Amino acid sequence: MLKSNSIIFSARLVGAIAGILLILATFLAINLSVYLDKRNEVHRAVMLYDLLFMKHPTKEEFELYRKEHKLTPVGGAKMDRVRKEGKALIEDALLRKTLQSGDIEIFVYDGHYYYAYKMDKMFYYRSDEPMTPYKMYIGITFVILLIFLLMLYRYISSSIVPLKDLYVQIQRFANGEKDIHIKVQGDDEVAQVANAFDESVHKTQALERSRALFLRNVMHELKTPISKGKLLLHFLKGEKKDKQLLENLFEQMQGHLNDLARVESMTAKNLALHKKSYAAIDVIDHAIDLLNIAKEDIVETLNNEIIEVDFNLFAYALKNLLDNALKYTESKPVYIRLANHCLIISNSGKPFKEDFSTYIKAYQRDMSQHSLEGMGLGLYIANEIVTRHGYELRYEYKDDKHHFSICF
Repeated sequence: MLKSNSIIFSARLVGAIAGILLILATFLAINLSVYLDKRNEVHRAVMLYDLLFMKHPTKEEFELYRKEHKLTPVGGAKMDRVRKEGKALIEDALLRKTLQSGDIEIFVYDGHYYYAYKMDKMFYYRSDEPMTPYKMYIGITFVILLIFLLMLYRYISSSIVPLKDLYVQIQRFANGEKDIHIKVQGDDEVAQVANAFDESVHKTQALERSRALFLRNVMHELKTPISKGKLLLHFLKGEKKDKQLLENLFEQMQGHLNDLARVESMTAKNLALHKKSYAAIDVIDHAIDLLNIAKEDIVETLNNEIIEVDFNLFAYALKNLLDNALKYTESKPVYIRLANHCLIISNSGKPFKEDFSTYIKAYQRDMSQHSLEGMGLGLYIANEIVTRHGYELRYEYKDDKHHFSICF
């Protein structure tokens, strides 16, 4: 179904209006031509009456007038047939009666006009000039204009139809489909837009393939030394705290690689969700386990609330939000509660330097906190996962606290 603000709908609407106006114009033209034709014949009949019975011309003068105006005398038998089979020129009864009161009648029969005059006897004349076929001329003009409008409509429609295909392809591209092709023949603006989009899609796909290949190569090349480093830690001699420090560094590097892998999956739009109903406390506990922090750093105010999520993905999003809160808090603990269909994570701290929308972009972080580690992917990944679930990540700074809310 076409929307009322679509170009194709507008073209059809304009075509329909033009067709209606053409029909109205044809109807008015036919009525006007009939009116003018009747007025002209009434005028001729009155002029003939005036000549015959008011000016009293000589026989020669009348014959000259009759030939000049192509008038032929008609017998009574012929006029009886005209009266019987013909049609009165003036259809309105009152107007016809008014004209007859002046002893004039006008009939239409066999493509000619007939005049009847009543004086001391009846006089009948036929106009030898054939009736002008106004209706036929107007009808032909109407058909020609209608065909022209239809051809013009088809031309305009065929010109803008690619816009509908372009819209469909853009929607597919926005939904992550890769196999997009839309080539339009022609040099008009629609073809230029469609072909420019097609070229942009191919360039974007090439860049996407290059980016994905680069990320995969980087992750592959880094995973190997990280795995070897973790393995060698067990054979190194030294103090336990030093070995623990190295292990934490390897775990941190592994975490960054995992973040890059998730970014790559979300950018490629192939991150599948498996939503089920879980207790909110279970999902949060799993997120805390991923952080490997002390339980007392987090204060939960939850009951037996049930949320519908992908357990692992949503826990990972919560892990990033909790990690962000712990990094930027001025004093522990961080608080988690459910209120008004929103899961709220709160921590004390100074307000952000930039608008919140800046920090949910990839590789964005508060640069004033130089001592904090990270690549600026935490909030971006959390927001993407929440959005993929069909929920909303909101932010508010109130009472010297940051409040991150996931609203279901």
